[in-house]
Amino acid sequence: MSPTRVAILAGLVALAALRASAWAAGDHSPQALIEAGHWNRARAAIEPLLEANPNDPEALLMMSRVKEVAGDLDTALILVQKALAVSPKSADCHCQLAIVYGREAIRASIFRRPGLAGNLRKAAETALKIDPGHVEARRVLIEFYLLAPGIIGGDKTRARTLAEELVKIEPAIGDIALARVAHEERQPARQEELLLKSCRASPPSYESLITLAEFYSYGPQRKVDLVERYALEAVKLDPGRITAYRLAAQAYAREERWPELDEILERSGTNVPDDLSPFFSAGRVISQMGKDPARAERYFREYLTREPELGAPSHAQAYWRLGLTLEKLSRKDEAVEAVRTAVKLDSGLEGAKKDLKRLR
Repeated sequence: MSPTRVAILAGLVALAALRASAWAAGDHSPQALIEAGHWNRARAAIEPLLEANPNDPEALLMMSRVKEVAGDLDTALILVQKALAVSPKSADCHCQLAIVYGREAIRASIFRRPGLAGNLRKAAETALKIDPGHVEARRVLIEFYLLAPGIIGGDKTRARTLAEELVKIEPAIGDIALARVAHEERQPARQEELLLKSCRASPPSYESLITLAEFYSYGPQRKVDLVERYALEAVKLDPGRITAYRLAAQAYAREERWPELDEILERSGTNVPDDLSPFFSAGRVISQMGKDPARAERYFREYLTREPELGAPSHAQAYWRLGLTLEKLSRKDEAVEAVRTAVKLDSGLEGAKKDLKRLR
């Protein structure tokens, strides 16, 4: 398997292992915050728990998830292994271990990646042995079997079987998993059918709506009106989560529907004030289209007014985008300063380094 293929495998496994939300209005427990994607808030809530009991397996597991999203994979691995030392029969911990191995494989050398992929599979299989109904572990394995070559255990038939079994456990999530199989088999019509079916589940699922909106946001099946429809349904279902606002903002930006864009950004800022990523997403789309750089500048500057949510674009990335936008506005000195700030904040932004050299 090529290094690129292994990296794609690891990345998709990690990212596709979505946590099904049990978020409820007024529930501000660390677990509920994690499930709703409020990582900064969750971190602040978990830290006192670990100070009170450094060996609390649940708190260790939750903090491992936070560190994983933050990209601190070494700490995430240490924390989940410590949790497993206390609770060796925890399916959740074994599943988290699999996800951390997957994320680690992305940045590992080509010599370590196959071994990490094997560790991922072993940990996820252990989780399922402990709890055959564990949804997340099953989804990790579905991704593994879909994307890994046969020489290290890839098996699309096995992936389909796991997805079909998942339909019996949790129908809406199972249909999403079958849609993933259809995507890998290049059957977009079947993929769409399954995602629509997932959205018809009762009660409705935020993830189902988001996954369908994302399906319509790219490729030959792109339909901006349907992105808007399903994103707004997700906002209505759960106004306290950010992804739907981001998708709607991107759709409005592509269509240059400025009043609707400003309205959804205002709603987002009101309901999820600590995650301004819809502003960044809208600014990026507008900047790439080259339609209204002054508007893009305004959105990037708004994004820079708050600490980014864990897993969201960094301030370094925002300064880089801001610099390129300022260049389009013929404000070269400001553009240079913005890109210089980006490089100062993150010396690993090779593209920003190249742009800084070009702008100078």
